[in-house]
Amino acid sequence: MLLSVNHLGKAYTIPHAAPFAAVSDVSFTVAAGHIVGFLGPNGAGKTTTIKMLLGLITPTQGTIQINGQRPLQALCSVGAVLEGSRNLYWRLSPAENFDYWGGLRGIPHQTARQRGLANLARFGLSAKANQPVRELSRGMQQIVAICCALIHQPKLLLLDEPTLGLDLPAVEKIQTIIRQLVAETQLWVLLTTHDMGVAQALADDLLMIDRGKIAFRGRTASALAGFSPETYTLAFTTPPSPAVISQLTALGTLSQLAATTLLITLPNPAYLSQLLGVLSRLPLTAITKKKADLAALFKHVLASPKKEGEDHAYRPAK
Repeated sequence: MLLSVNHLGKAYTIPHAAPFAAVSDVSFTVAAGHIVGFLGPNGAGKTTTIKMLLGLITPTQGTIQINGQRPLQALCSVGAVLEGSRNLYWRLSPAENFDYWGGLRGIPHQTARQRGLANLARFGLSAKANQPVRELSRGMQQIVAICCALIHQPKLLLLDEPTLGLDLPAVEKIQTIIRQLVAETQLWVLLTTHDMGVAQALADDLLMIDRGKIAFRGRTASALAGFSPETYTLAFTTPPSPAVISQLTALGTLSQLAATTLLITLPNPAYLSQLLGVLSRLPLTAITKKKADLAALFKHVLASPKKEGEDHAYRPAK
């Protein structure tokens, strides 16, 4: 396995309080040539886990092996593009960035520039090689950042919100690039994103983390095929009253899409008759069953009741 994580944990000591466990007993293994979507709500432990994989934080417990080595010894096998970090020097051109980041990795100047320009050409940005990064679009900057992260030819690439703030054409181009890289180089990618559409389009495998623990793991295709949520869009002529909201919430997981539009997911198909009974007394204009997608699966996993210490490796809808 390219990456092996065993019983990983990180707890922080808080004065006059019990230690806070940001990550607790996380284990998973991944082979090369896969894209893994590492998903979870804010504060779930994603960033802490990634920082431990990069050797930036020392685990409280557990072990990490990347290509058979510990994180600090395996840095030559890891590349990263982290959201909120300065992955590029904006005053430099892409070519100059390749020189700089390659130099930090101990790669000869000519080799670093050659590799960077080759990747830039692969992604159709050769014409921008000598233009200051600050003058490039956000999507182009992300592509250049990925090229810089690939200078040392890593086996593992960590991508944190790679499509954040990009328009649809740029998002699609980034997705195509990532898929192309994995197919051509057997690169392994750990992708963190809040965009479930991007995760569904890219991820071969899923890891969902909640409150520091793995809440779900599985192949994306089989997980979606086995997940058949009773999710319906409800449209009303007038906004539903608090009493109606309370009745619907008692039947399933409820989201408000607009003032007169709700989305409800029933925990069991048997609840449909009860739902129809409630709706029969309301000014309903339309009810539409929603196709299963990763966003629905994600919400289901987070809403599922969990017992302390239970392994939630796979939690299909019942």
